[in-house]
Amino acid sequence: MKFLQAFIFFGFLFLAHLAVKSQVLMDYKRVDKPDYCLKDTAGAKNVIGRQVKIWHEGGIYPTLDIVKKIKWPSEEMRTRGGQSGWGAFTPEAGDTGTIVHVFPNRGNVNKYIYLLKVKDYYVPIGCSYVTDIDKPDIHKQSELDWINDSIANENYAAGCKFKIRNINNNWSRAGLMHIDRQSEEFACDLVAKGIDTVMLCKYIFDNGSLPVERAFVLWLDNGLGYVKSFFNNQKHQPTQNKTSLFDSRTLINYFFINRIDTVTSEPKSEVWISHSLGYSIQLYAPDLFYRERLTDFIIRQDKTHPKAAWWNMISEKLATLKKD
Repeated sequence: MKFLQAFIFFGFLFLAHLAVKSQVLMDYKRVDKPDYCLKDTAGAKNVIGRQVKIWHEGGIYPTLDIVKKIKWPSEEMRTRGGQSGWGAFTPEAGDTGTIVHVFPNRGNVNKYIYLLKVKDYYVPIGCSYVTDIDKPDIHKQSELDWINDSIANENYAAGCKFKIRNINNNWSRAGLMHIDRQSEEFACDLVAKGIDTVMLCKYIFDNGSLPVERAFVLWLDNGLGYVKSFFNNQKHQPTQNKTSLFDSRTLINYFFINRIDTVTSEPKSEVWISHSLGYSIQLYAPDLFYRERLTDFIIRQDKTHPKAAWWNMISEKLATLKKD
């Protein structure tokens, strides 16, 4: 058991390392958040009297009032400057107030703590957690990001389901990375040409792009099976193999014979990792579009489950395809 726990822990660190080193994040058009962590104390004191907004409640210091070594401007501010004196009041993102004092906070990312007068209360908050009064808080910004992202995805998808990020609560990394866009474009082109059975299998990370990722588009046409392969690399500029004959029918038939789309249970796993590699599989056929993603950890532990059995079959078959 200790070995398993150690394996999980170091596996997590390894994946985290890969994520930091290799991921390519999507660029969003965001409202710029001003930096209130100014270079020196004099600059920080210059913002006293300014009205600001709480950008994120995670930077609030609710117990600063009971830290004896902290010198407050007045005892009244201290008694109303923390959780013990707030009563039913809870400061939240979006609340506005006036900066009335600056506490130095040396050795911390938030090198200043601002004291905001919000209503009749005082709120100590880290300098990186405030924004201009006319700027959105983190929750509003996230909402705007989601709306803008959804509009951009709708324009990108143009009605092709392989390109839609969320279908029936099944999320796909559609359109985010080069390997996504290339494989999705090819799959959508096949559908547009009248190919009625197309399967897109993307072996991807769920928090960025890794060099080991790959994607495969399988389809059936006039009784024959075909595949086109895409392989990611260190530059995140995938290469493409030429279209070739492939036993796509066996993998696709397994889905229909075992009615994978009607299986409501999920493979059991004793391991959970927040970000992992795994296959995202999408199948287009007449009157059907199926999508699901399972990670490597899941499909390797419960191999008898119908979904895991199909995933493992796909993984093994596609492992024979190499970069040209």
